[in-house]
Amino acid sequence: MSNQSKNKSILYVIILILLVFNLGLFYLWQAGKGEKNAVVKVNEEMNATLEERNKAISAAEALIEQYRNDSATLAQNGEKMSTELAARSSEIARLTYLLKKNDKNSRMLVEELTNKIKELGSKLAALENENVQLKDRNDSLQNQNMSLYAKNTNLELESKKLRNLAARLTTQDIRVETLKKQSLTGKEVNTIRARSVDALRISFNISENNVAEAGDREIFVKITGPEGITLSQSGQGGIVELENGKSTKYSYKTSVVFEKDLKQVPSSIWKPSQKLNPGKYSVEVYTEGYLMGSQVVDLK
Repeated sequence: MSNQSKNKSILYVIILILLVFNLGLFYLWQAGKGEKNAVVKVNEEMNATLEERNKAISAAEALIEQYRNDSATLAQNGEKMSTELAARSSEIARLTYLLKKNDKNSRMLVEELTNKIKELGSKLAALENENVQLKDRNDSLQNQNMSLYAKNTNLELESKKLRNLAARLTTQDIRVETLKKQSLTGKEVNTIRARSVDALRISFNISENNVAEAGDREIFVKITGPEGITLSQSGQGGIVELENGKSTKYSYKTSVVFEKDLKQVPSSIWKPSQKLNPGKYSVEVYTEGYLMGSQVVDLK
């Protein structure tokens, strides 16, 4: 064999070796690339599972908090969660604890927890909807109760007002006698001449009233002259407070024991401190801040 042929053979062998070596390198590169892709895929799956795990844990914690709030709302109304909902909430809490404790990402736990969350979430949503409807009904009933309470209060006030009106005492047969004393006999006789009047004899009856309470009554008598001035004597008159917040002067007062039956009040004598002028004189009778009755006499 010539040297030239020998060199060609050696060259072919070297080329073949290089070709095999490159094929081996290509195979190893492809294998490494596949392994790298597999690792990347595994990491991506692990990250996705981890993200799902974290989302599931957050959703579970939020749902458990919602369960507690709904339980507190029911407790305020004297009710409690059903045994089913309590069991579902406990199961979610257990799965959440296992996921937090587990260092590895368990897709089965995540899927189980996600399904439990969906089930409890739909149950709580239905419960909250029922609570909203119940609250609306309660608000409606409360408004009705408030309306009825206001009506009852008004009726009670009106009833009390009517009772107070019914319990008021009234006078009947108010009699005002204007008297003068005869100079010769000293006997008192009636007169209509104002300048001759020495005294007024006032008498009246208190009408029967079964609604009013029996007991002592203080009676205030007001005598008003034609000038609109309340007549009074020193040490007798005063001011009486009226139920409307106002007040008025009176000429004298007396007392009587009222026993619900018709009561005849003893007549009283009132003497003016000076001569009377002609005109109309009114006599008004008050007790407990209201007017019982009145009478007018006209003097010439």
